[in-house]
Amino acid sequence: MTNRFRLLTAVAALGAAACGGGEAATTNDATSAATPAAAVNPTTLNPETITSAELALGDSVFHGLIGATSCQACHAAKGAGGPAAPSLADATWLHSDGSYGAIYAQIESGVMAPKQFSSMMPPFGGTPLTPERHRAVAAYVYSLGHKIEKEDHSEKKERDKR
Repeated sequence: MTNRFRLLTAVAALGAAACGGGEAATTNDATSAATPAAAVNPTTLNPETITSAELALGDSVFHGLIGATSCQACHAAKGAGGPAAPSLADATWLHSDGSYGAIYAQIESGVMAPKQFSSMMPPFGGTPLTPERHRAVAAYVYSLGHKIEKEDHSEKKERDKR
């Protein structure tokens, strides 16, 4: 093995660990990930339906507090971007239009050919996401660059019925 090959192998392993290969998935993650997240049609996702609970769950997934991935490893703690990945907290979107549905779809497909950064993003950040966590992290990422109402919409719907 050449030193260059060893170096490339080490860099690839570190990239995988930073973008989703760090901690093993829990039994709950593995069993609940059996339902494909693609069951949701991204074009039907409405940002007005995002709940506070989804944002909290998405924040935890993004920051690696639950699950086996940490989006912040590449996108920085508040999605501000860094040397490996773009900002998610501004109006510039390199691989989609930045809509809730497009963000959801981008998490699912990953970024295999980055336009401005050298690091690719594997699908689902390199780890299985349950449909609930997939939607939640998409909602959280959407909230970084868009002003959204942070009211729990299930409570709002109850009030509207009265």
